[in-house]
Amino acid sequence: MPRFAVYCRVSSEEQAEKGTIEGQVEYAKKYLDLYSPESKEADCAFYLDEGISGTLPLGERPAGAKMIADAAEGKFEALFVYRLDRLARSVRHVLDTYEFLERRGIALKSMVEAFDTGTPTGKFFMTLLASIAALERDTILERTSLGKERSARQGKWVSGPPPFGYRIGEDGRLVVFEPEARTVRLIFNLYGEMSTIGVAGYLNACGIPTPAVSKNRKTKGAGKWHAGHVSVILRNKVYTGDHILLKFSRKNKETFRLETPEIVDRKVYALAQEKLALNSSPARGGKGWRYLLRGLVFCGHCGRAMVGSSAQSQKGRVYYRCTGVLNNGSGKKCGAKMVRADELENAVWEDIRRFIQNPGRILDLLEAGLSANKNAPQPARSEMQLLESLIIDKQSLREKIVSLYARGIVTAQEAEKELKALADDIETITARKEFLFSRRDMVQETEPGVIDARVLLENLGGRMNSMTCRERAEFVRGLVKKIEVATVNDGEGVFKSRVVVRYRFQEPV
Repeated sequence: MPRFAVYCRVSSEEQAEKGTIEGQVEYAKKYLDLYSPESKEADCAFYLDEGISGTLPLGERPAGAKMIADAAEGKFEALFVYRLDRLARSVRHVLDTYEFLERRGIALKSMVEAFDTGTPTGKFFMTLLASIAALERDTILERTSLGKERSARQGKWVSGPPPFGYRIGEDGRLVVFEPEARTVRLIFNLYGEMSTIGVAGYLNACGIPTPAVSKNRKTKGAGKWHAGHVSVILRNKVYTGDHILLKFSRKNKETFRLETPEIVDRKVYALAQEKLALNSSPARGGKGWRYLLRGLVFCGHCGRAMVGSSAQSQKGRVYYRCTGVLNNGSGKKCGAKMVRADELENAVWEDIRRFIQNPGRILDLLEAGLSANKNAPQPARSEMQLLESLIIDKQSLREKIVSLYARGIVTAQEAEKELKALADDIETITARKEFLFSRRDMVQETEPGVIDARVLLENLGGRMNSMTCRERAEFVRGLVKKIEVATVNDGEGVFKSRVVVRYRFQEPV
């Protein structure tokens, strides 16, 4: 069993890659040779945390947690650190660790700082060193934050690695990287016609590089697109030329806008956000309650979203509440009152019924929408040619694999795996090609005015009473764009809800 333990830590991956932690290990070995010449290397256990912040408690670090567990079992009699700030950057964490070790008779020693925790003066000096380490960290963070804020106000990118589709120019600003930007535009265009899973499958079939591959990042599964990758790109507003930054101050949560080069048109981005919201599944609250208006209700006071809440003032009731009523450090709390879910949903449902019975302008807009396909743009000829070329290439590759198997160069299992992957790719590309052809035929054959919009609305209105919960939710999402709810005082101390329903077919107000 080792007599001593040495804990070493570096806080960044860059330091870990440079082998900075090895310097601490070598210093410790030489120090122990002088401190205890009779000891052998087997008498010492090393615990190394690479790329781990000193603000985390020891129990939340991989090597730190193991060291704490070994200390609790009495596996060593003294713990050595290069400097006290390697143990922690927080005074509280240092003192908690010291008390934990002291209760078990384990000495805590710094190899470059002279203090003896066995005396009151030594304990004071240790606390002082820990306070200096915490002050140093806070000073570094403050300087870094001020530097980032200054750079951001100059238009420079300070939010980590550049998003997919961009690179950082010599002046520190984002510049469009066209090979990736073409993929971003393709993703937004494809999402108008298929799901995120379908888009990911299509990108994989076409062999389009993922963000990790394009940026030469070696991560697990880097070569495959997933629905999550597509969703992240679709939700990133930076592609519209607008990026919102939070001021780097803990006290004042000020935000400011950073202009970025535009890759995606704002209207295309807005359509993608609407589809993402529509595709989110309705949520259930307490006791199986299905929130009919999830994702559509917004606070009329602060503009934040309102979400379903099972917080009950009376048994059996559920509510919609503004997300701003809880102070999560993002600024002033909203004073909006909660609204009973059943009352709000019933009111909106009746408003929809009246809206359909007296559609007004909706008739003209619906009939115009029915004929829109005739004026839709023709599918890009270049994409159809690309798909034809990809199918030929993959069929040729399939023949090569069969030839390699016949010559005994690859095994049956290897050939089967590759052939199956190729078959999946060909099926995906062929489906896309057939869709483009069918859309072209539809554009050529569509005749406007073949459906009476008034009859359509009458049929919808007649089915409202017999719809299931899921059908009601889909129906509402298809008609309603936004619901604004404000709680107002009637002057006698009674709060009432004011509800404004904005429909998708209404002209902007």
